[in-house]
Amino acid sequence: MIDKMVMTKTGKRTRHIQNFRCESGHFFKGPGQPNWDDSFIELVVYFYLRCLSLNTTLDLIRSVYEEELLNKAHILEFIEWVADGLPSLNDIDRLFVPHRSGYLAFDGTWFKYGKENVVLLVCFDPISFDVVSAVWEKEETSAGYGRLINQVIPKLPKDQVKGIYGDGDNGLILSLKTHFPKVPFQLCVVHKNFRMSQTVPVHSAKRSKRFSEEVKTEILEYAKLFAAALYADSKETAAHALGDLLIWTQNHPREKFIKAVAQLKHNFAYTLTHFDYPGMQRDNNLLECFNGCLKPRLKLMRGFKKQDNLDRYLKLFLLEFRFRPLRESRFDFRRNLSPLELGGVYLPKYYNFLNFLRLHLNLSYQPSRT
Repeated sequence: MIDKMVMTKTGKRTRHIQNFRCESGHFFKGPGQPNWDDSFIELVVYFYLRCLSLNTTLDLIRSVYEEELLNKAHILEFIEWVADGLPSLNDIDRLFVPHRSGYLAFDGTWFKYGKENVVLLVCFDPISFDVVSAVWEKEETSAGYGRLINQVIPKLPKDQVKGIYGDGDNGLILSLKTHFPKVPFQLCVVHKNFRMSQTVPVHSAKRSKRFSEEVKTEILEYAKLFAAALYADSKETAAHALGDLLIWTQNHPREKFIKAVAQLKHNFAYTLTHFDYPGMQRDNNLLECFNGCLKPRLKLMRGFKKQDNLDRYLKLFLLEFRFRPLRESRFDFRRNLSPLELGGVYLPKYYNFLNFLRLHLNLSYQPSRT
């Protein structure tokens, strides 16, 4: 046995390490002995997940220990070790068995991966915010959503699905018609309103000096009529408001107005589903909430070239989301609870989900050293 200094969360500690020698008495290197223990590795990775910057992570670690312990290569190596050692999304479901509300929400988020664009297709429970399943695809197609749905069905059988939310993507709707032909589908009106604001410069009209008063008045009036059609109190009122918007647009035939109206008319009937199914909402903004958490992380994928790294980082990001308390939720019943806890899972108090999983599941983040 030899003594070796190993970096831990509490600082450098002396550890007794097995040394090796042959029958002739010559010492040789056996399996490489670690310079770090799991507590330190998970601390570094958790810092990275919270700040999303290698340089900031280095600064934080060096400020805590007042020593230049790491470089960027070490952090990237730690991320690989931790991602490989953690359970998958399916493993978490089997271990903790979260309750499903019976409602599902689907969305696709595009991001840059190397020189190409790929899309992460995700299925959520819109009540608990928990991730049911996720896959990444090169295209947002009905086939891709079909593969995602095939992962979801074992967790929530078709006969238990009460309703589905989505952003109206044609590939999603086609796949839902194939797999859930009798399940009501609600097109999230927040997406419709968001698409309109991308086409018609509503926000700019409120503060920009580039527009004349006449143009500003037109834009704001158009937005008011658009919102009346989306947020009506009944199907009849919505149909009447849509008619008013169409007539107004005919009298104000600006290209942006015409384009936005066409976007609204497309699958408009799906924005009215909630009137026939009281258990559903029209403006469940779960998808935008999750995208707000995920998109800053997905921007980091631009520099990755290996598929293994893509899978690792997505796994880390999705697990962090499932265990992270929703501290800024506008709904009191969700605030300060993680998606898993909202799904009925009891979790003890923890401050680093990586540490909690390692200790709870008896994991090791050390790579195989043979």
